[in-house]
Order: sequence, then C-alpha cells, then structure tokens
Amino acid sequence: MLFDTGRGEGGRQAGMGRLAEGIRAAGYAPEQISVVVVTHMHGDHIGGLMEAGKPAFANARYVMGEAEYAFWKDPARAGTPAENGHKAVLEKIVPLAEKTTFIGDGAEIVPGISAVAAFGHSPGHMVFRLDSDGKGMMLTADTANHYVLSLQRPDWEVRFDMDKAKAAETRRRVFDMIASDRLPFIGYHMPFPAVGFVEKQGEGYRFVPVSYQLDI
Repeated sequence: MLFDTGRGEGGRQAGMGRLAEGIRAAGYAPEQISVVVVTHMHGDHIGGLMEAGKPAFANARYVMGEAEYAFWKDPARAGTPAENGHKAVLEKIVPLAEKTTFIGDGAEIVPGISAVAAFGHSPGHMVFRLDSDGKGMMLTADTANHYVLSLQRPDWEVRFDMDKAKAAETRRRVFDMIASDRLPFIGYHMPFPAVGFVEKQGEGYRFVPVSYQLDI
C-alpha cells in the first residue's frame, strides 16, 4: 500500500518525482503496489499517479476522498485560483476513476486502516489511523505544515491551507487526539524520519521525534 505519490514527472527537473526509484531502492517494484491512497489532491500528492500518460502503478486500485474529488473535478473551478488543481485532477485522477473507491469519514481501507476527515488544508483532506496488534498510529498528511509553527501555534494561518479557519480547527482536533491517546504519527512536514509524538504545551503542542539512530 502506498500513501500519495509526490510530484511525479512534472517535478523531475527540480530533482523531485523520484518515488519509483525510492520504491525500487527499498526492494520493491511499482507493479507490486496493490493499493494507492490519496490523502488530498494537491499537485505534490497526485503528480506521480500517471507516468507518460499511463498509470504509474499498473496493478493498483485507488482510494480517495469523495468530497475532495467532487471539489477538484467540478468545472466551476475553471477561471478560479483552483483552476490548475482542477486541470491536474482531470489529467491524473479522472483516468483512474473506474479503479477508484471514493470514501468518506470513517471508511475502512483495509482491515486496520481507516479514514478520518481532516478538512481545511484542502476541501476533502483526509488523515488515516493504522491499527495492528493493539497498537495504533496516525498518518496526518498535511494537517501540520511545519513541525514548530503549526504545532506550537495551531491557530496561525498557513498560506497553503485553503480554508484557514477549518484547517486550524482540524489541527487542534487531530493533535488533541494524538496527544491524549499517546499515538505515534507520521507527518509529511516533520523532520526526517517524520515519525514522532506530540505533547500538549501551552496553547499548542510540542513535537517529540522518534530517534532512528539507535536502530542503525
């Protein structure tokens, strides 16, 4: 299973779009990916879905938020600030629609992995809870855009959040849950290796990274 696909071929000139290389370096092949989950449809998350006009993960099925898809696919986005995103969805996601399951809050992707609505960063942004053998973890995607500012000051506005008030409410709800339940989480904008915990601190939270160095 793969969560999000990066910028894909459109980011190569800038040194991005190398997900397939990373998958192979980890000992797998893109053809082995059976499920691709899209947390939201910004270009740096869906760009790698297609490669040279063909699905980059030929044997996969896809899972995406229904509200997110409805927003970006809507022709009303033409002529608005969301027009480029609309065009990207037409190019990268619409061709995969027949192989896609569109989901809402609480949907189970596979046993042990469920979706949690986390709207604000985008209209249908989703995060995911992973449970196995009595242990849990959250994948928070772009709920927090900076490991200090977005956590210590969760009400501060972030330029990339489309609905800033909703995004702030979502940050508090998601990270309150993570802190209260002492869940580890994977956050896309956290420092390498992007895994840690949060503790409540003052008006916000403190990121507590999980060290990987002792595992070397």
